[in-house]
Amino acid sequence: MKTTKSRIIFFAIAITYNLLLGLYLKDFLVLSKTLTAFYLLSVLPTLFLPIEPRSKAMRTIVYIILVLDILMNLIYFISCRRLLPVMTMVFIVVELMYFITFANQPRKDSLVTKIPVLVITGLMLVTMLSAYNFVHKPDAPYLANGGATLWDTQTEELADEICAGYDTDADKVQAIYSWIIHNFEYDYDYNAFIQCFNVRHTLRTRKGVCYDFANLFAALCRSQNIPCYVVDGTPYNRAMEDHTWNRVYYDGLWWDLDVTNDISSTTNGKSLYGFRELTSAYASDKDYYITNIY
Repeated sequence: MKTTKSRIIFFAIAITYNLLLGLYLKDFLVLSKTLTAFYLLSVLPTLFLPIEPRSKAMRTIVYIILVLDILMNLIYFISCRRLLPVMTMVFIVVELMYFITFANQPRKDSLVTKIPVLVITGLMLVTMLSAYNFVHKPDAPYLANGGATLWDTQTEELADEICAGYDTDADKVQAIYSWIIHNFEYDYDYNAFIQCFNVRHTLRTRKGVCYDFANLFAALCRSQNIPCYVVDGTPYNRAMEDHTWNRVYYDGLWWDLDVTNDISSTTNGKSLYGFRELTSAYASDKDYYITNIY
């Protein structure tokens, strides 16, 4: 009876947590298949709670799928520097500990228990595969929403306002670029071990570092269906100094631009980096060793 009560309480907490998380993410979930998939990987495991699998086989399946879920979120956190996986990982770890701590004496499960466990496991495996494909094999990475570059409906509305009255991609890119370099400043106090782009925070504070500005520029461009990459690199002579900039496509060509450099140049009255023509999106850079293009 005590175990049943604990399970009901924990299930209520799990539902409340995921409802609040869903409300916070609702504007992102509308536009991002990636984020929707990872949100489902937080929601689906809670369905194991009311089922209460008792046999060793069913519990082993639950333990394995929860561990895989944790690993999937960990990979997403490392590869895309997103904070959401941290929130979901913590909760899934707690849920895994709950099953281990409150496990009753093993007994044979009926089909009423086995079928839901297998169905939920199957749904989670399909969702994991989808999440993997969304992150590592996007159809058009330069337009994708949900990896390192993530935007919500409010960001898209802002991009619409910035680009209002412009018809060509070239004009829209110039409008977005000009808006950013004249409305943001470099955050010299920023000192985080891992940079995670938060579009809401960047737009609210109007401050950031190169990673924030490059991802913001990409988010605004991609929301207008303009191909744009984010590029990570290190100077050839200073391997420990990371930098992030963009490559954007319009007028049939790829162009290199450094929004962060031009924010500082605008503030200090120096010459701008501007837009520099490239032979391809993956062309080498004369100043930086490119570590990642995404």
